[in-house]
Amino acid sequence: MGATERDLHIDVPLSNMVIGYEPTNFIVEDIFPTITVGKQSDKYYKWAKGDFFRIPDTRRSRKTKGHSVEFSVSSDSYFCDNFALVHEFPFEDQINADTILAGREKRARAIKNLLTLDWENRVASMITSGTNLGSYTALSGTSQWSDYTNSDPVNDIEVGKAAIRSTTGLDANTLILGYDVMRKLKHHPDIIDRIKYVQKGVVTADVLASVFEVEKLLVGKAIKNTGSEGLADSFSDVWGKNAILLHTTTGADAAGVNPSVGYTFRWEASLLGGRGMAAEVWNDPDGGMFENVRVQMYQDEKITASELGYLISSAVV
Repeated sequence: MGATERDLHIDVPLSNMVIGYEPTNFIVEDIFPTITVGKQSDKYYKWAKGDFFRIPDTRRSRKTKGHSVEFSVSSDSYFCDNFALVHEFPFEDQINADTILAGREKRARAIKNLLTLDWENRVASMITSGTNLGSYTALSGTSQWSDYTNSDPVNDIEVGKAAIRSTTGLDANTLILGYDVMRKLKHHPDIIDRIKYVQKGVVTADVLASVFEVEKLLVGKAIKNTGSEGLADSFSDVWGKNAILLHTTTGADAAGVNPSVGYTFRWEASLLGGRGMAAEVWNDPDGGMFENVRVQMYQDEKITASELGYLISSAVV
């Protein structure tokens, strides 16, 4: 069957809707800033950290230009894999829908959510593995923050912050708490005691950020179903029972030149109409009574500065 006018059509309004839709339970975009790149694979530079802290002889002798300093640089590489999902939208459903566009939007949003969930799960798997970060600790027994008598969460966080600063000169500015960790800390006597004179006893993420002295506290609320299709559902938390301290770069500074624990490299592929994420719609070429709705992107996530992360695993029971 010949190609139809809908084959591989990049639906720009639908793509704009998908890109603009922000699920509330995902935090991955606040952790690994997204850099748009012009090639599917390439190299990026990494400055030698020690050169920026080694104190040189700065005294200049008369009739000399002054001592020279060198800044060493190495490189690493990325490769943007293609992540894509397709939903088959039956013509019968289109006819019965109030509007075809609404049906496409619903399906495109559901696909985008699954792509983002997979993205978040990949990043969570990376930074909840202690060997991938500069340093880490595993709590157990009475040191776990669910032990309200013996544990000391504020000191544990201070130790992690000190570990990051001692080798980078940068402060941890972001703290990620798994949902169960946040739930336990909200009732921890040490936390309640620290806020009792300035708050009404309600421990929010903003309050905890103030207690731990970080700019941003993110609660990992996303869940995933690890049950195989057709079998019983098995839900678990993407972020587990962990606490992760990070130094991240966000906003106007997220240009790929400033230190950040990690970056997301997203290729604005020409075959996606020059877009980083795109929605496509086309009729089944084999005559099936449905159209395909596909959302896809090309990207890679990299830990670019492992020493800017500190993991506290098994923070609670």
